[in-house]
Order: sequence, then structure tokens, then C-alpha cells
Amino acid sequence: MKKHNLAEFFKSKSFYALLCVGALAIVTIAMVGLNRTSERNKNQNLVDLNEPIISDVADGEIDSNQDANQPDNNNTNPSDVANNMGNGQMEVAEGDSETPLTDGSLLEFDVYEETQNTASGETAATSENAGNSVAQSANTAETEKQEEVKAVMQPATLNFNVDNGLLWPVTGNVIMNYSMDRVIYFETLEQFKTNPAIIIDAEVGTEVLSAAKGKITSITDEDETGLTVTASIGNGYSLVYGQLEDVTAKVGDIIEEGKVIGKVAKPSKYYSVEGSNLYFQVLKDEETMNPMALLR
Repeated sequence: MKKHNLAEFFKSKSFYALLCVGALAIVTIAMVGLNRTSERNKNQNLVDLNEPIISDVADGEIDSNQDANQPDNNNTNPSDVANNMGNGQMEVAEGDSETPLTDGSLLEFDVYEETQNTASGETAATSENAGNSVAQSANTAETEKQEEVKAVMQPATLNFNVDNGLLWPVTGNVIMNYSMDRVIYFETLEQFKTNPAIIIDAEVGTEVLSAAKGKITSITDEDETGLTVTASIGNGYSLVYGQLEDVTAKVGDIIEEGKVIGKVAKPSKYYSVEGSNLYFQVLKDEETMNPMALLR
């Protein structure tokens, strides 16, 4: 009876249910055990940072023992020293071509520094001398220019003799007299004003002669007097010739008395009614005077 009931129990669903529950329990117990083992291993691998690391001390002792057993590497062979010196010189040569190859002695550095300073001093002295030469040349050129202008404006070789007077520059009638103390009538301008020169009637193309020996100080083109030549004749006297053309002389030229200065040109717009003429003015120390008082 009992055997029959046990066989039926093994064949029943209750047996299989208990069997599954037991298998699940075994699996669960096995997984819990594995997790605890894993956590224990992790805790053993953690290191407390506050505790001294004994392994390093041990390693240091081992290294010391190894160093004691091994030969001293500081005892460098002579061949290694030679190789190192050769490499050092090669690096210096490749690094800077201007740096002298030296064994590092103070004497060699002092000689090199003295040589460099000497070369720098010579270069500076050369540059300074060149600058002084340029400045002296500029000053010399400026001085020569000033002397040339002074020689043109104040010729020392001319000496005008008032007693000998002036040569008439052209032959013709004076159509307008010198007048600085009273006004005279200008037909072209249709007004009265003073006249600092004499206006001599002359045909276009008439040659204008130098009234005295003189040096030409200026040649200008003026609105009123056209092409105008000024010449210094010495002793503070200057002569002004206006209404000219074909002037061949240059500033600085010496014109002898009676030599041709130029020719009479067409009158400027200030003298269109008066007609072609020579404008002739005399200056004494930059002040105008009556030319008629000196013409002979």
C-alpha cells in the first residue's frame, strides 16, 4: 500500500513542483555565495592611502642590492669620454657658425670678447666718420652756394663811376619821364600814378645795349614789364631793363658796356597804347633814382 502511494506521488504534479522549488533554491544559494566571494576579493584589492606603501621600501632595498651587485656605471671608459667630447664639438659647430670652437677656457672667451668689441668699435668709428664726412660735404656745398649767391648779388670787381655816367641803352624819345614826387597819366591804364623809370620809345626788335659794365643778378618775367633783366654795376647801383626778348645772357654773366643784352619786344598789356618801348630803371641801394641824371 505504501509503495503504491509513493509511486503515485512521484508521478503527481506536486512532486514536480517541489522538485522545481528545490532547484530554484539551490541556484539562489549558489548565486549568493558567488556574490559574497566577489565582494571579498574586491575588498582585499583596495589599498588604504593613509598607510605607508611597504612594497616601495622593499623595492628600494632590492634596487640597492642590485646596484651593489652591479658594476658602477659612472666609471666611464676613455673611449666614451672621447665620443662625448666629439659630439659636443659637433653640436657647437652645427648650432652657431659665429660661436668659436673652444675647450671652455676663460682665456679663449676673453680673447674672443675683446676681438668682438674691437670689431664693433671699429664699425662704429667708421659709421661716425662717414656721417661726419656727409655732414661736412653738405655744409661745404651750402657754404659754396651762399658764397655764389653773395658774389652774384654783390660783385666785388665792379666799380661804377658816377662821373662817367651811363650809355643810352637804345636810341629814342622818352615818352614817359621818371616821376616819383608827382603822378603822371598812363594812357593804357587810364589813370594817374607815379613812374619809377623812364619809358623810351623803340621799335620791336631793336637791340638793347648794356648802359654800363655789370653782372646780371636776375632774369624774370613780370606782368607789367615783361621779360626783365637786372644787372648790378657796383657801388650800390643796379640797372633794370624791361620789355625785352631774345635775351642770351645768364644770371652771373658779366656784360661789358655797349654789349647787347637783348631786343625790344612787343609791349605788355600795361603799355599797349604807348606802344613798343624799353623800360629803363636805375636803383641806388635799392632806392629808385632818375636815370636822366646819369645818362650822358
